[in-house]
Amino acid sequence: MGLTAAVYVKFGQPHHVQWTSAFSEGLMRHGIRVKTLNYQPEKVEDADFHVFWAMKASKVIRHCHEMGQPIVCLDRGYTDDRMYFTSINLNGLNGMSELDVSDFSQDSSRCEMHGWRIKERKILGENIIISGQVAGDASLGGINIYDWVDAQVSALNAAGLGDKVFFKPHPLEETEHYPRIQSVQARRLGMDCSMDDAYELARLFLTYSSTVGANAWLNGVPALAASSTSMIFRDQFGDNTPRARQEWLNRISFRQFSEEEFSSGFAWELLANRIIGKAPARKLEAASLPHQPLVERAKNLGLFA
Repeated sequence: MGLTAAVYVKFGQPHHVQWTSAFSEGLMRHGIRVKTLNYQPEKVEDADFHVFWAMKASKVIRHCHEMGQPIVCLDRGYTDDRMYFTSINLNGLNGMSELDVSDFSQDSSRCEMHGWRIKERKILGENIIISGQVAGDASLGGINIYDWVDAQVSALNAAGLGDKVFFKPHPLEETEHYPRIQSVQARRLGMDCSMDDAYELARLFLTYSSTVGANAWLNGVPALAASSTSMIFRDQFGDNTPRARQEWLNRISFRQFSEEEFSSGFAWELLANRIIGKAPARKLEAASLPHQPLVERAKNLGLFA
């Protein structure tokens, strides 16, 4: 008897429909039965594995932990045009994913195919940029992003670095949470400052869990992330060498795919044996590690020098 996938879709969200449909088509090309379900918070269908966008389907997540069934979590990609590539995560989001792609560390074929590379930057800027995020984003794990930003600003002021601190809010927050953005006691980089401009200004990026950390690395700028959900969290404790950074990029290149790579079944063929039967290894209550004190760590690493 073949495998069955339960695919939960928020039909009012076009990107949910687009990417879950493409992923489902790829599954069916491999003979997997697909149950396409209108996502409802308390609705869970019996299946061999479960597919949805981000990590907000709490009832499904709890079911998978109890039944030992894999969670395939789709989300935006990590490099360049995040709307063109979508990531595949297993049993956790981004840095908490249990999808083992460690054996791709030496395989740069996808990086070469898509032109992904680590930029060499001989001269860094002078500033410390704190990256904002969308309030309530799944990768925040329930923390208040503005309280976290305030804490970083206070720590940097205490370290005598307040004159070099900038806050760059997420563009989607500029309207909805503008008063809260204004309350942050740091100079602000607004919509007129592109990310490329920000990379030129920065000596260091601080982020809670944003993919800005990964893109800073790609652009040759040091970055630290507070949360284990970040794509750079685990690797930031390792070697800060060009080779180590390239191996990190090789690995994440095998975790993000185009829509055509989804619908053709290529992505599933590549990763199926790493997903099928892989029950969540972490306890539900230990979904993320405590966030790290970034300013103290950056100081100890000499990143302010």
